Amino acid sequence: MKIALLLTGNELMTGDTVDSNSAMIAQSLAVQGFDVAHKVTVGDDLNLIVAELDKLSTMYSAIIVNGGLGPTVDDLTAQALSMLTAQPLVEHANALAHVNEWCGRRGVAANAANLKQTMLPAKASVLANPIGSAVGIALHHRNCLLLCTPGVPPELAAMLEGSVLEALKQGFPDATARLVRRLKLFGMGESALQQIIADQCPNWPSEVVVGFRAGMPLLELKLEIEDEAHLALRDQCEKELRQVVGGFIVGENDDTLSDIVIGLLQRQQQQLTLAESCTGGMIASNITAVSGASSVFGAGFVSYSNAIKESVLGVDAALINQHGAVSEPVVRAMAEGALQRSSADCAIAVSGVAGPEGGTDDKPVGTVWIAWGGVDNLNTHCFHYPVGRAMFQTIVSALALDLLRRYLLGFNEVPNYFQRKRSK
Repeated sequence: MKIALLLTGNELMTGDTVDSNSAMIAQSLAVQGFDVAHKVTVGDDLNLIVAELDKLSTMYSAIIVNGGLGPTVDDLTAQALSMLTAQPLVEHANALAHVNEWCGRRGVAANAANLKQTMLPAKASVLANPIGSAVGIALHHRNCLLLCTPGVPPELAAMLEGSVLEALKQGFPDATARLVRRLKLFGMGESALQQIIADQCPNWPSEVVVGFRAGMPLLELKLEIEDEAHLALRDQCEKELRQVVGGFIVGENDDTLSDIVIGLLQRQQQQLTLAESCTGGMIASNITAVSGASSVFGAGFVSYSNAIKESVLGVDAALINQHGAVSEPVVRAMAEGALQRSSADCAIAVSGVAGPEGGTDDKPVGTVWIAWGGVDNLNTHCFHYPVGRAMFQTIVSALALDLLRRYLLGFNEVPNYFQRKRSK
């Protein structure tokens, strides 16, 4: 089932807002059998919105409109639908009830701006919005189903899982949901993974379609089938994959490295501590972003300066003077100091040259030493990732968490992450 997508908003045209909603829509609906085949973005221009909707309605059976449902004067979707379908805007009882209930939860009375969101084309239906003040709109033009959604990402996400999907299924009951298995990998790029599949899984069945979604820090691999009769084939493909790249597979679906690490720590009843320098607290931020992290994480230390490494973590000044802050002895001492001061069972410590300044011939920008493990089994390794500062911090944070994941799972070997790195 092919659908069109129309995004509205001057902020999208100027670049003030980066469009992530179209990706969310496409990814959410694709697994349900609805593919975005055409995407148009327009500014807050009433005549242009009407013209695009009229044109798209002759080409597609369904259009999802995103944006323009809010309380301000530049929210034009309802007015555009009124012009498109030659229907007057009227106060919609369900929309009014929604706005009053939304305002009531906040202890305020609906004002004129709020009530603007209750004025819909006469023949429109309401799409429930469980989060925001603006309801969605469902309306037919020609033989095309128009589904209008808010631009606020959390509101859009909630509606895609609820009222939008329900409306699409009611309108197109023959659409077939795909059966997709999503695996998350760290430390391997899509080209390397594709080559491994080609080389080591030569008898890959055509019924199992492979898809990739590149990202940082995790790569998503999708195994997709269109018929339940092929579930055994998909399971066999996954088994073969795990045999050749199993160590790089960190989780499934929406798992993050932090989710996986926290789960392992909880099952093993271990406490984690952190000693961060070049990542500036990013690892701790990733850990504490997960609900329940307090059960396994009590303390972390951002020891950015050498003086704090010495005074807070107890790193010997002589080690820093002799080897430098970015070195194996110092990162090991950082981990040992964090373990001693927190009484945790395992630790991660990182110290590196994030750049763009500060590199030397011996320790160029992108060099990082990482220590991980327990009191009696600390591992250390040096990596080199000469990328931009923000990306360096992202990679190092993920790399450290993955090394701890492997440690908790009993994997001893340090993998050849990303294959093109320089390792010492």
